[in-house]
Amino acid sequence: MPATRLVSHLISVVQIIRFQFSNCDNHRREYGHTVQHCTRQVRPSNAMAQKACDPTVERHFKGHKNGITGLCFHPGTHQIASSSLDHTLMVWNFNERVRAFRFLAHKDIVLDTAYAPSGEIVVSASRDRSVRLWIPTIRGESLDFRGHMGAVRSARFSPDGEKLVTASDDKSVKLWMVCRRRFLMSFTEHKNWVRSAKFSPDGRLVVSCSDDKTIKLWDVVSGKCVKTFNEVKGPALDVEFHPSGAALGSANIGGCVKLYDLRTACLQQHYVAHSGQVNKATFHPNGNFILTASDDSTMKVLDLLEGRPIYTLKAHSGGVTTAAFSLNGDFFASGGSDRQLLVWKSNFDRDDNARKTPRQLISPGAKLKLNMKQGESDVSKIEEDKNRTITDDEKEKLEVDEDRDEEYGTESMAEFDSGDSDGCCKGPLRDIPGGRVDVEVINMRNQRPMERGHIAKFPPYQHSTCSASELPNQSHTVVEALSGQVESLRSTIVLMEERLGMVERELENLIV
Repeated sequence: MPATRLVSHLISVVQIIRFQFSNCDNHRREYGHTVQHCTRQVRPSNAMAQKACDPTVERHFKGHKNGITGLCFHPGTHQIASSSLDHTLMVWNFNERVRAFRFLAHKDIVLDTAYAPSGEIVVSASRDRSVRLWIPTIRGESLDFRGHMGAVRSARFSPDGEKLVTASDDKSVKLWMVCRRRFLMSFTEHKNWVRSAKFSPDGRLVVSCSDDKTIKLWDVVSGKCVKTFNEVKGPALDVEFHPSGAALGSANIGGCVKLYDLRTACLQQHYVAHSGQVNKATFHPNGNFILTASDDSTMKVLDLLEGRPIYTLKAHSGGVTTAAFSLNGDFFASGGSDRQLLVWKSNFDRDDNARKTPRQLISPGAKLKLNMKQGESDVSKIEEDKNRTITDDEKEKLEVDEDRDEEYGTESMAEFDSGDSDGCCKGPLRDIPGGRVDVEVINMRNQRPMERGHIAKFPPYQHSTCSASELPNQSHTVVEALSGQVESLRSTIVLMEERLGMVERELENLIV
């Protein structure tokens, strides 16, 4: 009798396996229908409460008279600064008893803003070709940096707060000494508008992206370009270092997000994330997630370790122009053309915070070494010697003639004086709730593999004698074909794992 029962069990298992494989073709034929059906299932209904791990809106600020262009959290996460097309900079307080402040000084739209690491100074960049440093108090004192010949699109402090890097429509990236308001050097190899420029986590490098379809990596000491990444289709609108300093993330006008590994100098991951241009791509402080903001009115949270989007966030009525994480990653903020500023509770990083052994995309100990040659440069894996000495030639490049003080300003930051500045603070202002915000959070963690984000991993690029600009356009087609094959294989493997799991569960039930 036991033998007969065992045979009947085995026959049942074989029938289940045959049934699963017979549905494989039907599943492929109904692929489009399956995707739509699954997408509808993950959309939360109005009656369904959001899960504890889903991002939630904590605060809603509305006070700008035009679209928001830039956001930055205070290092203490109790304030957030925003720049806008209405020519103003605003500082919002999370304490309900403290009102927001509006700062007026720029003559044209303000395109970017950032806090210094100390949190005592805010910088703003404007289309009026100036960069201003603000003390974010009710007095509204400010000093300006002038040196660009076009609109200034980006301004960022170095990790130690001593330097400032700016990017402009005059095709240049400029480096400044903050405490003396001194111009240090220009990086001038771009051939079109420079959209963004930011420091690496250790302050040794600067990365910039331009409308000339290039992303360039600069050595702060020597002023040389040490690496260039070329975009085949559209240019990058934003670029940022991974928290480890060993990778770059870029937001592209074509709706995609890319991750470049600087140790191998190759494209590591590629996501076709949005239907509109991606205006911002920023890393979570733990380095495992990317938050994107797009003109298609959505934001997405990409899990870099799983290689797929895990959340789609809809809250703005127009394009989402900017987004930023707080220093610890517990919160993030978004701003859009609808003039709304939303502060979100992250929540999706709770699993990582609870792990005894944290997940890591790139080891924190990863180091880079810059190999400088005459007329040629590259980035390699070799660990850098942090104690390298600066040569006399490099010291001369960092020294600035005293005559520049007359051209670019005064000697010390101590000379902040509201009487000498044409800036002012219009406020205090009350944060305007702006009524109810319709928020839609789409959880894609449990979607089928075919609906997941696009990821591609490639071997290191082998340098040839021809320049990167001379590479044939066929290379992009080859990369896309390889990416599709990798995705297809990964989807097949995951599908087989699901079927094996189903068979195991059936066997357990039969045994019991």
